[in-house]
Amino acid sequence: MSVFKEITPAMVRRTMRYRYVVFGIAAAAYFLVFFHRMSTAVMAPDLSADFGIDPAQVGLFGSMYFYAYAFFQLPCGLLADRWGPRKTTSVFLLAAGIGSLLFGITDSFNMALVARFMVGLGLAFIYVSSMLLIAEWFSSKEYTTYVGVMVSIGNFGSLAASAPLVAMIGAIGWRNSMVSIGLISILVAALLYALVRNKPEEIGGADPNQISKTVSQPLPQMSITQVLKVLMKKREFWTLALLMFGWAGTLLALHGLWFGPYLMNVYHLSKQQAGNLIMFIAIGAIIGSPLIGFITDKIAVPKKKLVMAGALSMIIMLVFLIFFVDTMSLGFLTVMMFLFGIFGYTTMLEWTYLKEIVDFSMYGTASGIINFSGFLGGAVFQQVLGIIIAKAPVTNNYIAASGFKSAFQFCFVYLIIALAIFSIKGKQSDKFRV
Repeated sequence: MSVFKEITPAMVRRTMRYRYVVFGIAAAAYFLVFFHRMSTAVMAPDLSADFGIDPAQVGLFGSMYFYAYAFFQLPCGLLADRWGPRKTTSVFLLAAGIGSLLFGITDSFNMALVARFMVGLGLAFIYVSSMLLIAEWFSSKEYTTYVGVMVSIGNFGSLAASAPLVAMIGAIGWRNSMVSIGLISILVAALLYALVRNKPEEIGGADPNQISKTVSQPLPQMSITQVLKVLMKKREFWTLALLMFGWAGTLLALHGLWFGPYLMNVYHLSKQQAGNLIMFIAIGAIIGSPLIGFITDKIAVPKKKLVMAGALSMIIMLVFLIFFVDTMSLGFLTVMMFLFGIFGYTTMLEWTYLKEIVDFSMYGTASGIINFSGFLGGAVFQQVLGIIIAKAPVTNNYIAASGFKSAFQFCFVYLIIALAIFSIKGKQSDKFRV
């Protein structure tokens, strides 16, 4: 039975207008997630000089963010379900902003690590809460389109953390840059609290699914223990988590770390040349994410098949990297990076499928677990690929292509196995069962 109440034209207008305010502010917060994540790459020389540290210690800054982001995914889902996305995003983006301020002013290496961890912790709570806001303010028929736009805006953040941040650092220094970004983060946190609302009903609006005539069912009241029990028993859920571990793990390990060394060692490119090529990954994601989201919402294809197609596209990218590891032209490499951005970030399709297989009452918790799986995969894959690459011979200070080929093969094998397990049809089940 439908739970819809009678709506008026005024309620529809409030929802249709105000949802873009909510989306815009949430997207600004997600822009900052990507910006903070990628910012240490261009600051590495300045960090090394100011703190008197070696490259391994510089790498700790990135890992502190990464592990904080991964391990706070489960509590972020729980808090988003219990507190609501408005309070969750505003409180924790404020924490990230304070962390960025501390990072910019401290002279202590250990305190800088704490500050970087604080930034990662705070930003860990943004994505899942943003997905909840989209689910509340946009109909199921629009969901993937706006998730794609959100991912695209996030990748603008990664672009801003490259050449524009280099220019900013050149003008005012890395410390003032981090203080400025911290202040901007605090401003966006204030906007989240002041203007964002968890659902249209809080401003006298209407449920977007009611507006679009999508049928909704009553939500069950379940404890956290019951939610976790249901999710862990659901085959569709844990096989998705297994796939996300390797899919996002491959994406984050290659885009976030190993594509740079691969291009510089195998193709002897300069740091600037490698950076310019890797930039095409972000461009591909910016263009591809909203386009794929729009197409996904318009075609009547089971969401599981779309997830499988996305994972398969990543596997095909790896096939090219394996078989043409050291023979691609500069033009072909540019195309490869662009396509990697388009197909690699089809990981967003997993959120649409998740919305289909779990009840909305547990969506925040489920999203947190899936996000944790993906970012844990990124941490693990970065380290495993590093171990694999380190075993390759080094000639004239260049790591042999065989090391990177073996790393790509590892990603390929894991994804093939995870996709095979995911594709096997399990016992039909409801969205929830206590």
